[in-house]
Amino acid sequence: MPERPPDIRSQFDRAFFERFYQRSSTAVISADDVYRRARFVLAYLAHLQLEVHSVLDAGCGTGLWKKALRRVDRDIAYTGIDPSEYLCRRYGWTQTAIADFAPRRTFDLVVCQDVLQYVDDTGVRRSIAAMKRACAGALYFDVPTTDDIDDGLLDMKLTDRAIHVRGAEWYRRLLRKSFVNAGGGVFLKKNASAVILALERLG
Repeated sequence: MPERPPDIRSQFDRAFFERFYQRSSTAVISADDVYRRARFVLAYLAHLQLEVHSVLDAGCGTGLWKKALRRVDRDIAYTGIDPSEYLCRRYGWTQTAIADFAPRRTFDLVVCQDVLQYVDDTGVRRSIAAMKRACAGALYFDVPTTDDIDDGLLDMKLTDRAIHVRGAEWYRRLLRKSFVNAGGGVFLKKNASAVILALERLG
């Protein structure tokens, strides 16, 4: 039996990105939302005394994080990777799945937003291992979960349903092997130089 169920999306072409990211009436996220996240993440990491000079955007899509980071700090060196041939041809990203990415250097911050819901369980584990290798400081991680759906926090009229929907604890269990949950989607690599107080940690 194949590991990927037949209803899980596997094609990430122009039509997909126009529907979910570029057409305002059907987009699942906006540039303003990503900008708020970027401001929060960089401010929180500054509070934790973790400097961010380089960012890897793992599954960068149309580059919303690149635009947001430039609005916050134009000196940050940005690297985007994505498996979509269409996007890499259009935007110049490095074409690779996260799980297959073999970085020649590490990054102060790795961003992975709304990506791993399209990856099977084995792929998620491999992707987290790859992000651990690429990460020198912190990971910002976000993905739709059953918890969010149960709490009514996702607009199911807009959300892509052709995904793997897992519980938040499933992801936390994998992440805590290498990262400290600092809250707000921020996970610190265990050997990072950040200064985090006991009550700033989750779990």
